[in-house]
This record gives sequence, C-alpha cells and structure tokens, in this order.
Amino acid sequence: MTEPSLHINLGGLAMKNPVTVASGTFGYGSEYGHYFDVSLLGAVTVKSLSLKPRPGNRPPRISETPAGMLNAIGLQNVGIDVYLKEKLPYLREKNCTIIANIYGYSPEEYAELAQRLEKEGGADALEANLSCPNVHDAKNTCGPALVAQSPQRVKEYTETIRAATSLPLYIKLSPNVADIREPALAAQEGGADAVALINTLLGMNIDVETRKPCLSNIVGGLSGPAIRPVAVKMVWDAARVLNIPVLGMGGIYTADDAIQFLLAGATAVAVGCASFRRPDAALQVIRGMRDYCIRHGIEDIQKLTGALRLQ
Repeated sequence: MTEPSLHINLGGLAMKNPVTVASGTFGYGSEYGHYFDVSLLGAVTVKSLSLKPRPGNRPPRISETPAGMLNAIGLQNVGIDVYLKEKLPYLREKNCTIIANIYGYSPEEYAELAQRLEKEGGADALEANLSCPNVHDAKNTCGPALVAQSPQRVKEYTETIRAATSLPLYIKLSPNVADIREPALAAQEGGADAVALINTLLGMNIDVETRKPCLSNIVGGLSGPAIRPVAVKMVWDAARVLNIPVLGMGGIYTADDAIQFLLAGATAVAVGCASFRRPDAALQVIRGMRDYCIRHGIEDIQKLTGALRLQ
C-alpha cells in the first residue's frame, strides 16, 4: 500500500496530521522541544493566553486519581505580550502550525485577544476557552459558573469573537452540562468553525486524615483515561447534529484511543495529560494512526471520521 494521507482540514486550518496537544499540557511548545521535533505535530496548541499575566491558583493544584488526575492550575500564563515577544518566535522558527487558546473575563477581552493574535501573527487558529472549571471560587459560586454551561452565552461570546477575527475559530466546551449538543449548536450558530470537546470534568479529592480537600481550589478538572468514554460519547452526540468539525480530546494515550474519537465523528484530536507521562506521547499517537491506516488499507485518514459501524 502507498503511504496513507494524514492531512486534514480543521475548520479552515490545514494540518499535516490530525493530532495536536491539549492546551495547558504542553506549555508553549519549547518545553518539549528537546524531547522531539514539535513541528511534526499537526498543530501546537499553547497554554491559555490572557491579556495580563495570571499567577493561577495557589498550591496544591494537582491531585492524582485512579486512571487520571485532578488539576486546578487556574490558567496560569505569561500573558499575551510576553507570549508574542518571547514564546512565539520559537514556534515560528520551527515552522509549527499554532492554535492559540485564549481566555478572557468578558466577550470584549476575548475579541481583543483574537484581534491582536491575528494582527501580530501569533496564531494560525484560535481556541476560545469558555469552559475552564478552575477559575472560580468553589466555596462561594452558585449556579452556572462557566460560560459554556449556558448556550445563550456561548452564542454571544462566539459572535463577538467571530466579529473580531478571520482566523479559524474553535470553541472549547465543557462536559459539565446535561446535553452537549445545546452549547455545541450555539457555538455553530455564533459562527464557530469547529468545537473542541471536551474540557475536564469537575471533581473533588479529599484527604480523609486531615478531612480537607486535596486541592486549594476545592474542586478541580478531572482528566486522563478515566474520562475517555465520556469524551467519546460527547463527540458522538455533537458530531451527529453539527455541520462544523469536532476537535476531540479527553484521555487519549494511544493511537487506538485517538481513532475512537475519529470513528465517533471527530476530525482531529488533542493529546493532553499523556504528555506528562511520556513527553512524546502525541508523536507516538501520530505514528500509531499511520500504522493503523496501513494495516486496514485506508489511503486517507479523513475516511475514518464518523465511520463508526453500528451493525
């Protein structure tokens, strides 16, 4: 068989293969550069960027769980100015395709970030994080704390960001909802070019000896293999009602994990906390997907998207 094509198009972004990394798990790319050539990734998704630097939550911010981990980092980042001056040059020098994850306190802040990143060449696509569970006060917050939990707000934020940029726009949504299709459709109606599913699941871990939460933020985001079945199911739900692509993520450690997401309807995937365990995990996923295509006689990996056999 000839070499299979791994090229895909994610809502207007051409990628050499369908694998990126999940925001917050890969720094700004250079942190992993001495482990492997990061330009081999379909795209590098950088840590969430805000207008001003964020220190994040106070420690402890990570807690191990069965088949996963809880984190409450709180979107610690260097801010857009430092990113553009100090982090971006490495990625451009390596000729990486860049997806910039952005976070703001209002639609206008998201729009400003989008405008600056486009104007200053800081990204090839944008992933708007409307779903981080670690930036609110768990002791005092009542009701929906995430923009992504309100379809109306998802649409409003998406429309504002969309009006500010011509870059491909992906909306990162939360699994902490009753029906993922509602916010996914709202993002599509607001002008998104794709949705990113899923962010972490809300969870807690308690130290029974001290009777205190293991995280200073009390709650955190659960990631790792434990959440993969939930993520695959939500990708399946969303893909069946959307006319835009899905970027799937959540517990991907192997090529087989990634292919599950494609079969469920994802066009591309993101490898997250697997990179903590094995820095080149995303590269191994790419190689495994290629081998899968060869083994099954698949000439173009795009043929796997939505190819789930129900009978």
